[in-house]
Amino acid sequence: MSIISRRVFNSTISKRTIRGSLLLIIALFSLLALSACGDAPAGTAQPTSGNATPGATSNSVGSGIQAQAASSGQPLPTPTPPGPDKRKVITLWTGGWKGNIDYEKFLNDQIDNYRVRNSQMTVDWQDFGSDLVKKYQDATSKSSTIKPPDIILLNDGDLYQLGSQGFLADMTALGGSTIKDDYVPATFEALRYGSGYYGLPWVASSRVTIINKKLWQQATLDPAKTPKTLSELDPLLPTIAKNTPTNVIPAWVKPDPLVDFMMEDAPVYTVSGDGKSKQTAFPSPGTIAKLQYYQEKRKQGVFDKDGLTKSYSDALKKYTAGQLVMVMDGAPLLPGLKNSNQDLYNNTLVIPYLTGKANTLPLDIQGWAISNSSSQDQQQEALNFLKYLESPENQLTFAKLSSLQIPTLKKALSDPYVTSQNEPLAQARSIMAATLDRTRPPEQLMPAPLKPEDRDKLLKALYTAFASVWDKNTAPKDALNDAARTWSDVLK
Repeated sequence: MSIISRRVFNSTISKRTIRGSLLLIIALFSLLALSACGDAPAGTAQPTSGNATPGATSNSVGSGIQAQAASSGQPLPTPTPPGPDKRKVITLWTGGWKGNIDYEKFLNDQIDNYRVRNSQMTVDWQDFGSDLVKKYQDATSKSSTIKPPDIILLNDGDLYQLGSQGFLADMTALGGSTIKDDYVPATFEALRYGSGYYGLPWVASSRVTIINKKLWQQATLDPAKTPKTLSELDPLLPTIAKNTPTNVIPAWVKPDPLVDFMMEDAPVYTVSGDGKSKQTAFPSPGTIAKLQYYQEKRKQGVFDKDGLTKSYSDALKKYTAGQLVMVMDGAPLLPGLKNSNQDLYNNTLVIPYLTGKANTLPLDIQGWAISNSSSQDQQQEALNFLKYLESPENQLTFAKLSSLQIPTLKKALSDPYVTSQNEPLAQARSIMAATLDRTRPPEQLMPAPLKPEDRDKLLKALYTAFASVWDKNTAPKDALNDAARTWSDVLK
């Protein structure tokens, strides 16, 4: 269900004695006069703006004492646009923040603080859960009666596609080329398509590997000498299998086509010389070799057979039970491990994610984007709010709500929360920060622009190929050829 989330302020008037209350009586008479003319009294619902979505719920906001609050320097309540005080309104959309108490408090506090600093501005915040991108696409259609938001928070894949379709404003055009100087370069590049940068990086995460230290030592391996690449891991896998109990599997790996091909520097499509048509770039030696590698390791029993289809919660159960020596993408297990098995948590090694040929790590990031359909004035006001929101302090505050996300601003990365290495979660954050500048979103391997349904078809074809190789022992080249036919149909 689509939900509109707005900051609700319950304006209250402190108790006063009758003596000296002439100003208050005048204000009350003014409210009655306004009510008679059609303005709603404090506490009743105000008209919704053109940005409201039919079917969404709305909280009543605004108050008849706003003018008094403005003149006295008190915090102003957020009005439902257009609001009786005629302040300029920036609309902001998120997906999935509503219902998360910490996220709601964070953003509401920032909206309130910004409004106090800028008495002529306010923010109308709406949240659409998993329907966010569809709502945005509907709003940008020619037949839509709903205005797109000024600001929208998107994951890298959706931002990449929407930016390529011209729906988002170029941040460097709005704020100048120096706007990206405060961020780790790789995070700003993560939100680029062509020559345009379509978002301000928010918090991010990348991958780390975790190792059961006791099992590693039982396998006669040195905890101070851990592998950095898959090539370095390969000769260790038979040793691990040989020197640990039969119910112990050396590694949990979750194959992912875009991640794996990116890390092996294996493109999935090419562009013709005219820059217009696109062709499938697989099967290729690199893509075939990657699938062959997975198939061999799974057959040998050194990679857990459940890795492709099961969840991280399944990996956590096995790791906690002492049945896995290492989990390649192990960061998601750490919070649960800390709560369920403190001893194993304390005896877990956290190391950088093992890299492939490209020495590039997958990046998971969101970006605050500005709609291209907003007026230039609204775009500048939106950028001003984002610059306020995107402070090192705010990024750190929000990152701490997750425990496995880190800021993207350079200044914030020197905070002890990011640099400390006193326990596994802290070590994971520290490693993410240290490797952040060699990360890239795997979604950038995808062609753009794509219709959502075509994007789904392409991804499904690749995952089907991986599953066929992993579960059915299909020859990698044959599986990739099947996927390539789907890709060719979509790209033609």
